[in-house]
Amino acid sequence: MVEEQAPASTSNVDGDDYAWVADEPRTTVSKFSLNGGDEIKFQWGSFPMYQIAFEHMGYRLSFSNFEVAVFRYLHLTPSQLHPNSLAFIRAFEMTAAYLGFLPTIPLFFHTFHLQRSKPKGDASNKFGWVSLKQSIKLFEMFLEFVRGFKDSYFFIKPLNSVSWQSIIYRGPAKDATGAPLVGPDGRPVLEDYSRFPLSWRKSHYLKPASDFIYFAEELTVEELSNYEQMKVFVSGFPRKYYEDGEGNPILDEMGVPVTKKAFIDTRKLLACKSAAEMEACFQEMSTIAAKFRKSKAAKEKRQAAVLDSSSNAAPSPGGDNTDNARGNSVIVDLEDVVVNAENQSRPAKVARVEQVNATATGRVLPASPKFVLPPAIGSPELVRKSPAALSDAEQAIMSDMGPEALKNELADAMVAAFKLMEISSFLNGRECKHLEERDAAREEAVLANQWLEQAKIKDLTTEKETLEGKVKDLESRPCSSGTAPDADELVVDPNGEYKGFTRAALVSRIFELESQQLDVAKSSFDNAVAQLMVLNPGVELVVAGASELKEVRDGAIISPSPKEED
Repeated sequence: MVEEQAPASTSNVDGDDYAWVADEPRTTVSKFSLNGGDEIKFQWGSFPMYQIAFEHMGYRLSFSNFEVAVFRYLHLTPSQLHPNSLAFIRAFEMTAAYLGFLPTIPLFFHTFHLQRSKPKGDASNKFGWVSLKQSIKLFEMFLEFVRGFKDSYFFIKPLNSVSWQSIIYRGPAKDATGAPLVGPDGRPVLEDYSRFPLSWRKSHYLKPASDFIYFAEELTVEELSNYEQMKVFVSGFPRKYYEDGEGNPILDEMGVPVTKKAFIDTRKLLACKSAAEMEACFQEMSTIAAKFRKSKAAKEKRQAAVLDSSSNAAPSPGGDNTDNARGNSVIVDLEDVVVNAENQSRPAKVARVEQVNATATGRVLPASPKFVLPPAIGSPELVRKSPAALSDAEQAIMSDMGPEALKNELADAMVAAFKLMEISSFLNGRECKHLEERDAAREEAVLANQWLEQAKIKDLTTEKETLEGKVKDLESRPCSSGTAPDADELVVDPNGEYKGFTRAALVSRIFELESQQLDVAKSSFDNAVAQLMVLNPGVELVVAGASELKEVRDGAIISPSPKEED
């Protein structure tokens, strides 16, 4: 994107028309004004800034590269952003520094989108402050309701060359067509330009908020990975406890503390004064043990204050002017982005609820070692005869939630349900595939064993027939070990395997093959019986009386006759 350049120093900003600015920000007189006045007056080289940004949000001059990049991208001076949005910018930058990735404009405006305030009354063509809203909530708002900031503003103007160069730089002057101007000496004419808008700009409102959106497909792989890293980091935070006025956790009807989802504590984070404090702050957010220690210390402090009624309450910590932790990353991408979604934070506290029937909550007593699911399979009429109902504690929480928060909770629940369905389908498919592969392997093993047994029997039978033919041929004529085999012998025994065998040797070999054939038949029979028992684990097969020598005739097992055995 071509860098936007502010008006040159010769521009008369005091004469600009700011009638398009909403009445409240335009006519509110600063409490720091010495001579009063009816509206904001802009002067070249200075810009307005709200006191809360420096006093409580840790902003310091000069602005960081990322902060300048956001102001330039939005075509806004910092005071056009709502203070909560200024806090989001710093919190995002600090989070990126802690997680170790580069904060970029596309990633920031994928995380946040814009919301523009509409002035009340007959002011449809006027514009007020611009706010940032999160697409998926990761950060708590700095303050739920920011009051007293509107008249606490002042103009900042650099007083020396170093500070001047932090907001102003020299660039070539251009004519109406955009061509560089050249002086009489042939050198380019230089003018002053601001690094970010110094006065309220209407150009921002001429573009729809959707033009600032960066969708997921527009992010780089690294930016998508960094966004997922932030979501995983925040999702690992321990849940927060709802507390009463005395700091004690609120319990539901079963005595279980009522909790809510935790996010990055923006206000606590911006109060950090150094990188070490920032790291400790993030570790405290993500460690439940630290939360327990803090709750215990706060409770002991309150108890000590009650016992010592004569002591004065310690003042609440305010803002400090010392340097805050900052990221010093360089921003190189200034393309347009925004995100569509809104989130509302939940209330910090809810009232204690009365005891109700525990059967509707699905919970068990805290002393139980496990979470017991409702008996859905054993009780098919569970929901029909006993309609599902919410406990008073859950109803109180949801009653305090806004429509956007409820919508986001519903979306999270739907995503979780879809994830469960995906995982179940994947696991079921993988298990079914495994069972199919197992059954196919078993069938292949059975067929292979049968084939091997049949091959063995076939080979032995063939060899036996060969030898029997050889014996008959030898018996029909005198045999001499010294005679060469005739043509018939070569046909029966082409390889000469039994060449030189005596009749006794051939008869012995025949008997040996018959014995092996019987052993192979018995082995095949036993193997078939064993495989049937494995393939039918739930059936008790009756194998008594079965034998490889018997056969089935007319539906009955018949033993061989004595003549056949002889």
